Amino acid sequence: MVAGTVAATAVAAVLPLSNSAYAEAPNPESHQDMMAFLLLSAALTGVNIQTLAPELAVNTGEILNSDPGVDPINIKNEYFRWINGHDPTASFGKLLQIARDNRQAPGDIVPKVNGSDDDTKFLARSIVLLWYLGSWYEPAELKSNAASPGRRAFLSSEVVSSKAYTQGLVWLIAGAHPMGYSNLQFGYWSRNPRDPNTPVGLFSPAKL
Repeated sequence: MVAGTVAATAVAAVLPLSNSAYAEAPNPESHQDMMAFLLLSAALTGVNIQTLAPELAVNTGEILNSDPGVDPINIKNEYFRWINGHDPTASFGKLLQIARDNRQAPGDIVPKVNGSDDDTKFLARSIVLLWYLGSWYEPAELKSNAASPGRRAFLSSEVVSSKAYTQGLVWLIAGAHPMGYSNLQFGYWSRNPRDPNTPVGLFSPAKL
């Protein structure tokens, strides 16, 4: 039920992306490409960038020159490669270019996404669902479903990996865990969920 709700919300959330040019294919080994992906993902999901990349080392002079870091799970790299391999329209590069162009004003990223072509727009929706659910919803299917408002069509999806199954942001935000996996302390259910964007103790995530 949670997955269906998040999917339906994301399908309706990101509207008609700008025509940004992008010459080269995205490269997961490029720090600048990965940083553009993280800026894009933070804007689309509304989740702090250091939650998406816990070992991020921020370059305050130029955010694109930051070191995205390597954390024990490193789900960001898996998602980057998956999107790159499931983007027949080459829209991923356009999304990364939008993030680059608006890196000084990340609040403008989503409006620019909302003013681009359909292929880019629906890939953005798929990226939101990937981060939240660890599952891939084909952009073309999201587009087809959106063309029939009010129709409750079944949206097929594919769990990207066992790692992605456990790392969906929906569990972090709900303060819960997926079936068959938990790293939470016994009795966690007695405490209220915590917004992952809220600083705890001495930890204060960078505001980007």
